[in-house]
Amino acid sequence: AAPAPAKAKAEKAEKVDLAPDQEAALKAQCFRAVVQNDAATLAPLLEVLSVELWSSWRNKAGKDLIALSEERGASAAYCVLARAGGFVQERRHAALEEGESVWVLEAGELQPRRATVLEAAAEDAAEVLLELWDGDAPAARVQRALVSKAYC
Repeated sequence: AAPAPAKAKAEKAEKVDLAPDQEAALKAQCFRAVVQNDAATLAPLLEVLSVELWSSWRNKAGKDLIALSEERGASAAYCVLARAGGFVQERRHAALEEGESVWVLEAGELQPRRATVLEAAAEDAAEVLLELWDGDAPAARVQRALVSKAYC
């Protein structure tokens, strides 16, 4: 079954019917917002358009909105386009069981550290109680977003 947001977008896409002049005006606004990296303007414009429609648009140089955002380094606009297009999904966390091995990401470090879960944590838990395998640090609570299951 399709996730609810994709289904809602599909239903919305069927309801949108634009006159050619309206489409041209929205196209110009969207391209302008991408060039200016203006996510606040771009997001509501994309909400009334189907992905099929805006992803088919090209500027005079033959670039679509995504390619233009990448070329211009418009990261805020790219983020809005990627979400509206369904290219990115929110990371889902699995529940963690006591005694399970996990990887812990740390700011400024390329290599994650190994740890053991000391207290079971539900999928939506904000923090996880862990004990790191290396070092002498006491058990500590770590943000759930920084913890990944160790599948090995």
